[in-house]
Amino acid sequence: MDLPKRPGQRANGQRLTRRRVPLSCVACRVRKLKCNREKPCQNCIVRGESNAASCTYAEKAEKKNATKANPRSDAEDMRKRLNRLEHSILSMMSNDEKNASPSKQSELDLESGPTMSESPIQAGGQRISKDTRSTHWDAILNDLGAMKDAWSEENDKSELSNSSQSRITKDHRPSLLSGLTQPPDRSTIVGSLPSRETADKLVARFFESYNPATPARYVLHKATFLRQYNKHWADPSRTKIIWIGLLFGILCIAVQSYTRTNEVPPECEGTAPALTQLYRVRTAQCLTIADLTKPVDFMVETLYLYASIEYADERDGDMGSYLLSGTMMRLALQQGYHRDPSQFPNLSVFQGEMRRRIWSAVNQHDLLFSVLIGLPKCIRYAECDTQPPRNLHEAELYEDMKELPPSRPVSEDTEISYQVVKLQVMRAYGQVVEFLNILEPQPYDEVLKLDRKLMEARANIPFHLQLRTLEEMAQDPPSRVMERFIPQLFYHKAICLLHRKYWDTQPLTVCPRSKFSYSRKSCVNSSLALLEHQATMHHAAQPGGILEKSKWYHFSITNHDFLLAAMILCLDIMSLGQLGGDPHDLPLWFTTESEKLQAIERSRAIWAEVVDDCRDARRAVSILTSVLKKLSAAKREEQKAKTSNALETQNVLSASVTNPNVDSLRYSPYFTDQFGLGIPLIAEPPTSFDVNMEVDFLDTLGSNLTVPGDFNWVSSPIPNPDALG
Repeated sequence: MDLPKRPGQRANGQRLTRRRVPLSCVACRVRKLKCNREKPCQNCIVRGESNAASCTYAEKAEKKNATKANPRSDAEDMRKRLNRLEHSILSMMSNDEKNASPSKQSELDLESGPTMSESPIQAGGQRISKDTRSTHWDAILNDLGAMKDAWSEENDKSELSNSSQSRITKDHRPSLLSGLTQPPDRSTIVGSLPSRETADKLVARFFESYNPATPARYVLHKATFLRQYNKHWADPSRTKIIWIGLLFGILCIAVQSYTRTNEVPPECEGTAPALTQLYRVRTAQCLTIADLTKPVDFMVETLYLYASIEYADERDGDMGSYLLSGTMMRLALQQGYHRDPSQFPNLSVFQGEMRRRIWSAVNQHDLLFSVLIGLPKCIRYAECDTQPPRNLHEAELYEDMKELPPSRPVSEDTEISYQVVKLQVMRAYGQVVEFLNILEPQPYDEVLKLDRKLMEARANIPFHLQLRTLEEMAQDPPSRVMERFIPQLFYHKAICLLHRKYWDTQPLTVCPRSKFSYSRKSCVNSSLALLEHQATMHHAAQPGGILEKSKWYHFSITNHDFLLAAMILCLDIMSLGQLGGDPHDLPLWFTTESEKLQAIERSRAIWAEVVDDCRDARRAVSILTSVLKKLSAAKREEQKAKTSNALETQNVLSASVTNPNVDSLRYSPYFTDQFGLGIPLIAEPPTSFDVNMEVDFLDTLGSNLTVPGDFNWVSSPIPNPDALG
């Protein structure tokens, strides 16, 4: 039997306390005098005016709002009250069943209908019902259950709003991260999706139009995405807004691929540019609504697709993709992609492998656009330990898998074997970039170590990804042909970046056995190889060629590489100062001036052919034309100088005839005896060409060129050979 509740006690056993405010002033309360409750009171006036100011009263304490102070405790209290009420009703039902008469007449009385007692009216004018039918109690219990569910759901929403200031409840605050204008509501965004039939065709196009230069599909698992895709169409109201943004990104890339290859389907005829713009904006709006600063599922994947969309419309030197790359890298770091998934036991095997793929894609994206802009990467390789993805077939990966199969050898062709091989080349490429960003002078041995790593990565390219002639690749799909070109392009660019800084300042005709002659040879040869690849890819992109639908000039990164190679060759020709010199004085590995000029002129002709289709081509043509003019002018001046010197030599007797000791004074016996070379011990006056090479390279090109400010070949000083060991 339950004990009666005491007057000053709550139902939960807590003691009630009264918050009575004293009516007497403080002075009267201390002296225990009767106070007339005036201000000041009579007693304080009698004691003197000086004490009248001390007549103060206790203020009424404001009741604390428990809901605001601790909303979680208030919610728990409400849940306990509902549970007690439910328990009391169940107890009453149990007692009624025990006290009920088993007679049939009593059952009929219970079924006859509700009867009201003649007891006095209770508080509020309501009477106590004696209806104890099970249907009556069940209705009350059902109402209580619905009240508990509604309270729990509403309180959870309130807690979420109070704790995280959900964007759904707060007003839109214009900013760069949340958008300067308020994005449309969910219904408007979902209403922009095409029909299921059109969406199916665009999704299929996305996975079929694989582009190795921007492998957006690499961050998605096709079977898993299609399952999510079908689930979305079954009930679009339950789909997260960030996944809808992912879908818009896929649709946009698909429409872009149609436009790039001039294969627009009938349903997109005439509306492809407008659809591209709409899907691009919708992708960005979904990112904004999902809050770009929050680490949620599909955020990094959607941002990667959006960066690929923006990159397709950029030209060399634009900063948009670089800034998006930095944001994407920071979000990936916040979600722990830089740590190997094996360290997170809460991640499934499938999630861990997909995280490795996403991290490798994001890391390469950051590397590419950092080099394109000329700024350091966001993170160094020593600061992350994520393992490379395994070379597996797509069918070997599924969401419910319990164990990850071992990686297949890179010689086995899988759906991601190209990405696995490319990652090895890009990692060596990234190590070169990190090395060049070190401010302190480094030993030349480190340059040779990185050179060996690049050659090892290139040597590990399997047979099915090795570059061949166009005739041998005539039956291969365009994507496979591009997969063979791209690793070679990155290898040669890495060689150019690594060895360009370590050129010797001495002309090769004077010092052919320079310590840095290997760097000069490697850099020049890789530059020639890049321009040779440009010519081959351009030939393959002609009508009827194997790369007719995969134009090389659609991507600003490769455009930058070809222009870099041409500038290196121009710089090499100008720095030699041996235009038209005797070829017998040059090393055996030296590439002649005519070969370099021919490669530069061929590159300029290629840029001129695509000037109407490529926004970077016009600037490339302008730069190369001006450089070739400078080289021609320098060559004419050199020829004039040689002619003038020849005439003077005929009129003046040789100093060695009249003074045989002159040669012994002007030339080093060591080089004369050992190598048969004449190295002047007395500095000769510099020629006009040498003086010109001491100034900035851009000034040498002329002021009429539009060249990026970071394109300065002499900004980094040539290292001192003695300091480099």
